[in-house]
Amino acid sequence: MEKWFWILGWSLAIMTMAGNGFVIFIVCRKQRLRTKTNAFIVSLAVADFLVGTIAIPLLFFCEMGSGCDSQGLDSGGIDFIKWLFVHSSATNLCCLVLDRNIAVAKPLKYWTFMNRCRVIQMILVSWAIPITLSMFVSLLWFNHKTPLTMAIIAWLYLVFEVVLCVIVIFCFACMSRVVWKHERSARILARQLRFNHQVVRKSETSSAFKMMTIVIGVFLLGYGIAVRCSFLHILDVDKPCNDVQYKLPTLVLNSAINPLAFTIFKRDIKKEFKRLIYKHKIGI
Repeated sequence: MEKWFWILGWSLAIMTMAGNGFVIFIVCRKQRLRTKTNAFIVSLAVADFLVGTIAIPLLFFCEMGSGCDSQGLDSGGIDFIKWLFVHSSATNLCCLVLDRNIAVAKPLKYWTFMNRCRVIQMILVSWAIPITLSMFVSLLWFNHKTPLTMAIIAWLYLVFEVVLCVIVIFCFACMSRVVWKHERSARILARQLRFNHQVVRKSETSSAFKMMTIVIGVFLLGYGIAVRCSFLHILDVDKPCNDVQYKLPTLVLNSAINPLAFTIFKRDIKKEFKRLIYKHKIGI
């Protein structure tokens, strides 16, 4: 690996661990922050924290210690562990986006539909799916190392990654439509009542929406590279992707951005963050 890859990779890994570790700490320490939405956020933060802990550091120590092949699947299971947590982050992100989509599209039904039991079920499913996929793929590979096995694994990853991207795009499109309709109705009502606060409301909504767009964009960029890799394996099972230097930092970047996008811009956690900073300044 090039030197720039390790500098960038370790920087993103440290940022990911620090950001998500802080999110887990700040939500778990306060009883009032243990809400349904924050449960999805903590689950996502745990998955992202593990991505930062495993993806780059494990590859670094593997290459420095034994010179394992980072482009293939012959790295003693490191590739499967890495993709387990990367896919766990993606499924948890899908659950969070789905939760926000329901809250925006069906606000009156949200509180009865999204009860505690359903939240726990969704979180368990978001972890069970990537764990099951990773176990099946690893057993398939280590017992039958053939070109056919490689093609089957590539198809499994391809279908899984495409389904995740479709779910995220669909939920984001639904939220965008609802937000646009609400903004349009608010502008019409404000114009009729000559109410001039709509500018503030628009800026707040626009800020949150832009941040969501960035997160979804980085997510789709990282998984677009992963889908390309799966296609290459399907078309030519003997040809490696040779894109770890771009794919891995992009996926870790997504895990680094998530805590900023879904927590710092969330009112209750942002308020608690400011309170901690204020107490720290008073202590100094």
